[in-house]
Amino acid sequence: MKIQPLIGAITLATLFTGCAGTSPTRLIGNTIGVAGGALLGGTFGKRNPLATAAGAGAGLLLSESLQAGSTAAANKSYAAGYEKGRSDSAKQQYHTLIEQQRQPAGDTDEPATLFDIPLPEREVGGAILKPSTRTLRIQQ
Repeated sequence: MKIQPLIGAITLATLFTGCAGTSPTRLIGNTIGVAGGALLGGTFGKRNPLATAAGAGAGLLLSESLQAGSTAAANKSYAAGYEKGRSDSAKQQYHTLIEQQRQPAGDTDEPATLFDIPLPEREVGGAILKPSTRTLRIQQ
């Protein structure tokens, strides 16, 4: 077996996948797929250049199919995790609001006492506020 066809197949595979401009794992997978397909096509086609090119194309298609399946699975699991995180966040916010609205355990037995407190005329932040009354609720 001559090494020349193998180097040619690897060069051809690198040229095919060098145009992809994608991640290194995709580049390596496509290179291996094209090189393996070219090697198998050349071996079964008795070094026929057309069979070698067809084998390289088939190797590239197989590699891209596997990459597409892997990418689709990763995107699906990412979307599922994102939706789960959103629903968990909404549930947590709902339970927090419910907990804030609950009355303390002793709140129903004892009545609250209301005190009216007169507030004099005052200046707040450069604005003069008129005299008013505030109600203070005290519960023991």
